[in-house]
Amino acid sequence: MAPRLFLPVVLGVAWPLAAMPASAQHQQHEARPEAAPPPSAKPATREQLVIVGSTIMDHITEAVVRHLAEAYVLPKPITRLQGSRAGIAEFCAGVGPEYPDIVAASDRMSQGEFETCVENNVLDVIQIEIGDSVVVVVTKKGDPVFNLTPRMVYYGLAEDIPDKGTFKTNENKTWRETDKEAPDLPINVIVPAKGFSTRRYFDDNFMEGGCRHVKEIDAIFAAADRVPLCITPRDDGPFIEVAEDQIIDALMKAPRGTLAVVAWPAYVENRDKVEALPVNGFLPTHENIDGDDYTMTSTLRYYFKRAHMKQKVGGQGVVEGLQEFMSEIVKDEASGEGGYLETLGLVPLSPGERRTQQTIARRLKRFEP
Repeated sequence: MAPRLFLPVVLGVAWPLAAMPASAQHQQHEARPEAAPPPSAKPATREQLVIVGSTIMDHITEAVVRHLAEAYVLPKPITRLQGSRAGIAEFCAGVGPEYPDIVAASDRMSQGEFETCVENNVLDVIQIEIGDSVVVVVTKKGDPVFNLTPRMVYYGLAEDIPDKGTFKTNENKTWRETDKEAPDLPINVIVPAKGFSTRRYFDDNFMEGGCRHVKEIDAIFAAADRVPLCITPRDDGPFIEVAEDQIIDALMKAPRGTLAVVAWPAYVENRDKVEALPVNGFLPTHENIDGDDYTMTSTLRYYFKRAHMKQKVGGQGVVEGLQEFMSEIVKDEASGEGGYLETLGLVPLSPGERRTQQTIARRLKRFEP
């Protein structure tokens, strides 16, 4: 029988009775006014979990929340998914009911972000990795498919590109001008707008990755000067920014040969409409992802604030449900092969890596950047 955790429920924020396990409904029906309340943990100071972070983990977070509702009587968490960096900043701002409990992150917390956490007394942060996500370059079905490299992306989309020891305004109009083996197609690429996790990944791995080892770039020592030259996009048409959830619709309306940069779940959901391009010669198949041949991947993870957990595990009892959420995401039925998160596009960790994450969750092992 699934464990039951009974909590005070505030009118207007509790989940519908139908979401409760049958046994929980039965208990509510038969309880008498004079009966003692069900056992509970130490009183919490906030009814609902607050989850912030990556937009590309929206469907995954929703699925975990639904499964928690089947096992526990918990108010529906508040989710504010506006990007990994914004979420981590909010998470690290302090301890107490006004601050988030969990961050959904599509990349690792940096040393600087962790130091901000420590400065604000956010100690004993716990990181749980759940699997890999993949960034995919797609085009409409029926449009040409060709091998794409980060170098081609940089020379196609950067505002200024190297030219005989200096830099000039980028006037490349076709992919063939970036690589003689590429088709003579106009350069048009739809990317997520700034603030979305996939955009940051695109900037870091396609744009900045594409200018790596370019001699004019390598000659610039200061990162503050070098990085903008790599990632600043041209503004004369080929570089198209839209909200992440609007990219597929924009691609369907775009001219022939337009490319789009999407997260793995969007690719999986729209395979009937789009075709993936190989990057550096490899398509984003499970075999190529597992073998590290397709390299445009990122590990998805959650960060938990131990200080908000129940007092018996060293926290201040801000809210219930943190350990339950943590236990759910490391289950093989959730993040393992064939688990319900794999159906949403998550690429599972290896069995050994999953065992490591289960140990971290069980022992509440502190994250170290």
